[in-house]
Amino acid sequence: MRKPVVGEQLFALEIGNRVKRTEQKLSPIIVKKVGHKYFVCGEKDSNWRDTQFHLDTWAQKTEYSANISLYESEQAWEDEKEIAENCRIIWNAFEYGHNRNRVSLENLRKVIALIQRPV
Repeated sequence: MRKPVVGEQLFALEIGNRVKRTEQKLSPIIVKKVGHKYFVCGEKDSNWRDTQFHLDTWAQKTEYSANISLYESEQAWEDEKEIAENCRIIWNAFEYGHNRNRVSLENLRKVIALIQRPV
């Protein structure tokens, strides 16, 4: 991950137990401090919910489960949702051997070739 810059706007997504029964929404947050191992983000005019993140992974610094995930842009979150949905569709197509007769061997070989191709 790249090193964030103080004053830069990132996007926070509440995850885990914080959003069990609510819709996940991105919230803009500001990078307030960048150190050698961690950086701090929070709301622009408040220190109330400032949160530390690891500089190398952008993962929230916590002793327990993270409750915030960071994204560079709203598009990055949309891309991640699309990837998850596409993976779910592929998984469901082959779960417990269902639909294996609906996909030809030729198409399966194409899918495998795409998956195994270096990025």
